[in-house]
Amino acid sequence: MYPEHTHRWIDAAAPDDPADAHPSLIDTRHVTGELFGFVNIPMAVWIDETGTIVRNAESASIERSPLRDAEIPDGIPERMRALLTEVKAIPDHADAYRAAILDWARNGAASPYALTPDEVIARSLPRDADVARATACFELGQHLRTTLAGPDGEEAAIGWWKEAHRLDPTNWTYKRQAWTLATTPADAAENDLLQEAGDVYGTSWIDDVLAAGGGARYVVEPRL
Repeated sequence: MYPEHTHRWIDAAAPDDPADAHPSLIDTRHVTGELFGFVNIPMAVWIDETGTIVRNAESASIERSPLRDAEIPDGIPERMRALLTEVKAIPDHADAYRAAILDWARNGAASPYALTPDEVIARSLPRDADVARATACFELGQHLRTTLAGPDGEEAAIGWWKEAHRLDPTNWTYKRQAWTLATTPADAAENDLLQEAGDVYGTSWIDDVLAAGGGARYVVEPRL
C-alpha cells in the first residue's frame, strides 16, 4: 500500500542501458487482481505479443526463499516457530517456474507451457457471488480511506475490509494490505512481515494460514 517501499527494488533492477528498461507498475488499487485473479504475491499471468493470456494467474516465484532452508532456532517464541514452520511448508516451484518462463521466451507458442485460450479458462479460479461482493467491499474501503480525512477514513475502511476478508478468505492480497496498514507505520523502511493485526482485525498471517490448512495450501500452485 506504500508505493515508496517499492522504489529501491525498482532502482536496483535498472539496467545499464536505459533502452533495456522495462515498465514497473505499482498497483495500489488491486486492479490487476480484479482483472487477472491475483489473490497472493507473487503471482503472474503470461501475455503474448498479441495481448492473449497464455497462462492464467498462478504462483510465480522464480527464486527459492532462504527461509525455506534456514534452521528454526531453539528458544524462539511459539508463534514465530509456527510462522517459520508454515513458511517452510509453502510449495516451492521456483526452479521449475523459472525454467518454464525461459522455455516460453525461447519457443513462444510452441512452448509446452503456453496454454490455449480454452485451457486458460479451464484453469482460471471461479468467482462466485461472495467473491464479487468481497471485491466491492474492498474497493469501498479503499475509497473511504482515501476520501475521508484522518481516523474517520481509517475506521470506515476497516469495517468494509473485514467484510471483504469474511467473504473471500482465500484472497491474501486483501488481507495483507489491510494488515500492513494496521501494523506498519507509514514512515517505516519495510513492511512488517509478521502482520500481527489482532488488535484491529482479530487475526494475523499465521492465524489465517493455519485456519486455511497451513502453508501447504497457501499458494495457487502452478501446473507445469
